[in-house]
Amino acid sequence: MSDTPLAPGLYLVATPIGNLGDITIRALDVLKNVDRIACEDTRQTQKLLNHFSISTPTVSCHQHNERDRAAELIEALKAGGRIALVSDAGTPGISDPGTWLTTEAIGAGVPVFPIPGANAALSALIALPLTYTARSLTRANRALQLIVGIATIAIGLSVIKQSGSLLFA
Repeated sequence: MSDTPLAPGLYLVATPIGNLGDITIRALDVLKNVDRIACEDTRQTQKLLNHFSISTPTVSCHQHNERDRAAELIEALKAGGRIALVSDAGTPGISDPGTWLTTEAIGAGVPVFPIPGANAALSALIALPLTYTARSLTRANRALQLIVGIATIAIGLSVIKQSGSLLFA
């Protein structure tokens, strides 16, 4: 665990997709040291926090309240707050709430820090039987296309973070 205090900003923390043991040490460090955790479902997140004895306060941030909650969270972030955003499983904003809050944070000039975790796309790729049959090559090609798509998104987010401007809406 880090002895260095977390910088102010929004932390997009990937959570385990199925096995709590898949969470990273860095994710646990962030969840322990932020001021609060914005959750897709506080009940689901509380199971994770209890398992790792983390007592950081939580607040809901889901598809039904994200736009309203974002205003409150952005004010706290602009005042120097450190807030983690988590989904029930996986990376927030991929297929879960988080996109609106992240976009608003970037627009407000708030630093956004992605905290990676277990990756379903890579897990699926390494589980493919990579023998040289037409069928397996097609499956591998589809998996590779998915990974390239995800990498493109990650690069785009990195460019946004570095430039401080929103390149796409």
